[in-house]
Amino acid sequence: MIRAGKKRTEVFFLWGGRRRLATGEPLEPARAMGAEAELFDLCAEFSPQSWSRGHHSLYAVALDPAVLKVRAFREKNPGGASSGCLYIGVTGLPPETRFERHLEGTQSARFVKKYGVRLRMDLVEGFSKLPYRIAALMEPKLAAWLRAQGFAVWQN
Repeated sequence: MIRAGKKRTEVFFLWGGRRRLATGEPLEPARAMGAEAELFDLCAEFSPQSWSRGHHSLYAVALDPAVLKVRAFREKNPGGASSGCLYIGVTGLPPETRFERHLEGTQSARFVKKYGVRLRMDLVEGFSKLPYRIAALMEPKLAAWLRAQGFAVWQN
């Protein structure tokens, strides 16, 4: 949201930030770089119809801390698991259905089948109804961000 006044303009961001600008301050567009540029370029390739047909979601599954006894999981997460252990995946099914299939052993990730506790959709809010290529691009980026937040994460 933007609130313009005579002396200054305030810009309010969705995530809660705010920036105040003097009325005469020139605005220049910023150029996205690196991973952001890759994502923006990919998003621009999709038509509005493609976005409306998107049905893939990212999902997170909380894993039992006993998964840390598995060497492969520990090696992928040398920073530990101060916030918990997670599996991150992409699905074209409703995440609840996909989680049930993991637990049943149908197309299951080994750590979810053995150590899966519950879905953690609160961690992936907003990452639903995406075209597959966008969801697949976001999966490792989300996993890296969650690792930075203290989670131990497995994603294929």
